Amino acid sequence: MEKKIKEQLNAQVVVVKDAYGDGRHVRYIDVVSSAFEGASAVNRQRMVYKAIWEELQTTVHAVDQMTTRTPAEAAVNR
Repeated sequence: MEKKIKEQLNAQVVVVKDAYGDGRHVRYIDVVSSAFEGASAVNRQRMVYKAIWEELQTTVHAVDQMTTRTPAEAAVNR
């Protein structure tokens, strides 16, 4: 999933934490991408979900938390 998100959103940082190691329950996804510039929080999440749509239909049962930031937002929150 990290690779798909990184490629489709040209992301600088992608972290996917699996809750139980089975790939079905994702504890959190953290993405930093300039593709999020000007997008609302909801639209940012939609962009990430679109990137992993295949996994959501087959493997992944749930995503508990998602953080989506632009590079500027990530720099402020360091």
